Amino acid sequence: MAMTPEQIRLAQNPVLTGLLLGMTQGDLIAETLFPRLPTALRGFTLGKIGYEHMQQYNLRRAPGSATKRIEINYEGVTYTVKQYSVEVPLPRELIQESEAMRRMNVGTNLNVSQIAMTTAAAVLALGYEIEAATLAADPTLYPSGNTAALTGSAKWSDEDGKPVSDILEAAEVIRGKTGRRPNTLLLSPGAFAAVRTNPEVRSYLSMTQLGPATLDQLKTIFNVASIVIGDAVWKDGKAASHDVWGNNALLAYVPSSFGGNQNNINLAEPAFGFTSVLEGNPFAEQPYYEDPSKSWIFGATFERECVVATPEAGFLFQTPV
Repeated sequence: MAMTPEQIRLAQNPVLTGLLLGMTQGDLIAETLFPRLPTALRGFTLGKIGYEHMQQYNLRRAPGSATKRIEINYEGVTYTVKQYSVEVPLPRELIQESEAMRRMNVGTNLNVSQIAMTTAAAVLALGYEIEAATLAADPTLYPSGNTAALTGSAKWSDEDGKPVSDILEAAEVIRGKTGRRPNTLLLSPGAFAAVRTNPEVRSYLSMTQLGPATLDQLKTIFNVASIVIGDAVWKDGKAASHDVWGNNALLAYVPSSFGGNQNNINLAEPAFGFTSVLEGNPFAEQPYYEDPSKSWIFGATFERECVVATPEAGFLFQTPV
């Protein structure tokens, strides 16, 4: 049985939750591609219609004749949220030292709650970013014609690569299938570095410009309102860094806003994807003391799920570099 928002809030620490929600991860972009869709339930159904609204009909009617009636395919798609939780133990000695510093007004006073919440927020947010990137980079989720694996001289890092032509052609694929022009381009760090200095891109710039193309110039050249760079990294057990978004680029149509009430939303608009987020999330659990570890345990929870809703509204470029 799903908890109500009021019941969920009973398990929260409101002060620490406010601290948690106030933290930002500047290099994380999952919500740019998968905007939030708030929900009060862990499982909910949205209406998804077919493409009957894009077909042409003879709607001319003679007086007294029957009105043209069309049949629509309506599907109630059920979505769920999953729970992700993390605990951060802080030894009581650290807290005791922090309290001693606070009483002495030592300038290096540690805010232990902020240490715990910063760590928890970073872990939850990175997990979300990795999930979104893994989903977006899965070529099996896209329909035929909505992916391209670039090789050899077709790579954007090659002087013969054609990122402008490739992206404009991909935009036409999306427009042809959804009736919407893509408005968002996601680039991995390598792809961003490659397109900025690519000869085809530079052919659109003034001959007097010596440096690489800027983000604003790329938006104009690629005809998209938003370009985001997947700069996030994750570290393996040997502390080696890996790009979360790999070696990929993704062109997509992303609605500017889903609005506030999911009950008033259907999936008629061809959004590439969204993130269903349980109301009040992420939130901080009530800290508790654990005798065996002699530590205060700070916890945080994030209940959400990344979903590709309309794969036709996205185009995946693999190995652009």
